[in-house]
Amino acid sequence: MNRIRSTGTLLALFLLFICAFFGYPLAMLVYGAFRSGQPGTDGEFGVAGFVDSYGDPATWETLWASVLFAVGVQTIGIIGGFIFAWISMRTRTPGGRSITPIMITIFAIPTLFFAISWGMMTSPSGLLTNIFGVGPDGSPRLNAYSWFGLIVVSGLKSISVMYLLLMGPVRALNRSLEEAARLSGANNIRLFSDINIPILLPTLSGLAILGFVNSLGQLDVALILGVPAAIYVFPTQIYDFLATTPIRYDSASALALLLIVIIYVLVAIRSKAIGNRNFITVTGKAYRIEKEEIGGWKWVGLSLFVAYVAIALVLPLVQLIIGSFQPVLGVTGFTFKHYAGLFDSTKVIRALENTLFMGIVGGFVATVLAVLISYVALRSKSRWAQVPELIVWAVVAVPGIVLALAITWAYLSVPGLQKLYGSVWIVLIALVIVVTPIAQRATSGPVGQLGVELEESARISGASAPKMLLTIVVPLIGPTFLASWFITGVMAAGSLDIPILLSSAKTETVSLLVYNYYTQLGNGSAAAALLLLLLALLAAGGALLMGVGALLKRINARRMISRGHLVDDADPTNTFDRNESDFDDDPTSKLRVTTAASN
Repeated sequence: MNRIRSTGTLLALFLLFICAFFGYPLAMLVYGAFRSGQPGTDGEFGVAGFVDSYGDPATWETLWASVLFAVGVQTIGIIGGFIFAWISMRTRTPGGRSITPIMITIFAIPTLFFAISWGMMTSPSGLLTNIFGVGPDGSPRLNAYSWFGLIVVSGLKSISVMYLLLMGPVRALNRSLEEAARLSGANNIRLFSDINIPILLPTLSGLAILGFVNSLGQLDVALILGVPAAIYVFPTQIYDFLATTPIRYDSASALALLLIVIIYVLVAIRSKAIGNRNFITVTGKAYRIEKEEIGGWKWVGLSLFVAYVAIALVLPLVQLIIGSFQPVLGVTGFTFKHYAGLFDSTKVIRALENTLFMGIVGGFVATVLAVLISYVALRSKSRWAQVPELIVWAVVAVPGIVLALAITWAYLSVPGLQKLYGSVWIVLIALVIVVTPIAQRATSGPVGQLGVELEESARISGASAPKMLLTIVVPLIGPTFLASWFITGVMAAGSLDIPILLSSAKTETVSLLVYNYYTQLGNGSAAAALLLLLLALLAAGGALLMGVGALLKRINARRMISRGHLVDDADPTNTFDRNESDFDDDPTSKLRVTTAASN
């Protein structure tokens, strides 16, 4: 009875923490939209912010521009992501195994990389300008500072995101349904439109909304490539409200609420449209998932992927390397002064320290929270156990610039919390809130695959809940934990929309410093050098975590061997004991010594 009561108390405290940490800033955003004045100062309640923002015709022009931008980006993202997911998961295309690691790399690279590198490539002396030349008016034929550049550059990043989210559903498509359609006389086009697309409809519609939301709230590319071309979308207009005098917090908050309303309306429409239709393809019966030969089309698929990698990764990287060694961006020459200047600058060193802190601590805290949220949702029998997960996922619909505004209202409005504003801690809090949903997505599956009997055995042996988590759950999901830590850490380290509103002169991150070098100081070469340094640090961090993950697997494997535990390949969480003689009775057994962490 005491254990049940203690568990209930811990759940209540955890729920209160999640509500305060994730839900409170969003509630304060609504509060700020109806209150004049700056956060933490005297003001009056009213609708002046709504009148100011919605009464301006430019707002509705910006809304239409934002919709066009988001639709364009998601069209590129979903089509490209689906094509590459199909090539990788369903066909025997040469080099297909390299698609996933390269997509993960492109996903992990900060969006700032794409915006700045493409701005450089289409400058008068850029790589693409040298290839495609200039028009009759002397301007580059390919110009990233345009609607074309804005949509294409954002779409390149979106392809990697959509690929990673589509590869699982595409791989799980049941081949038997396709074979039945072919036996009924359906051609490939009819099969694809009548079988595969309807089955993937929930996934595709959900990703379309998720991508649309992400594009509506994307600040990096819009700020770097859009504003110089006089192209404004919602995030840049919100930022304009907060970066110009007088600062209009209520107008920015009112505009941010419109974004959130649009997002939740889209989610409701999707839910209503899909209804209770059945989309089950993975059942208890065996089904085929092997890859298929596509003849000469495999070379088309390979060519598409090579072209994508060249455009999204290779050319931008080459452009940054060239630019970082030029005395002045676009001027022929070779110098190391920009790299030497980085390490001589206390400002850069401080930014590197802040960025490493945000990435390491922010990714770790977000992943710990994600594991706890997943564990509570899957294991607790309380009717409130799902609430933390729902609150965290509500944050997915909130763009980074909007969340930074919400944090401003939440912390400046409380006297005791005002001291955090402008510190490294408030930036860290905002980044943890932003990336925790991603970590929760990454860890919920592995946590759900853990057999409950492992935890029950630990409890029977007298282990407390914290000890059970540390000795059972954490070792088994160790590699997944490290992968989530790395991904969320990279996202936190490369974020621009959070630091640009919440950082002070002493808490600047590398992303913010790169942005200032490139746009405010006009020093593109130094920006390129600093951005490459950031990428090198992220790559080193990824290599380190991969090494730790491999070491953890070996340690767990040795522990399992020493205890005589084996794990079934088909279900790595299903541990049991077997003697060596057991294999003699079944020489074809596919059982091998492994760990649940290998999942």
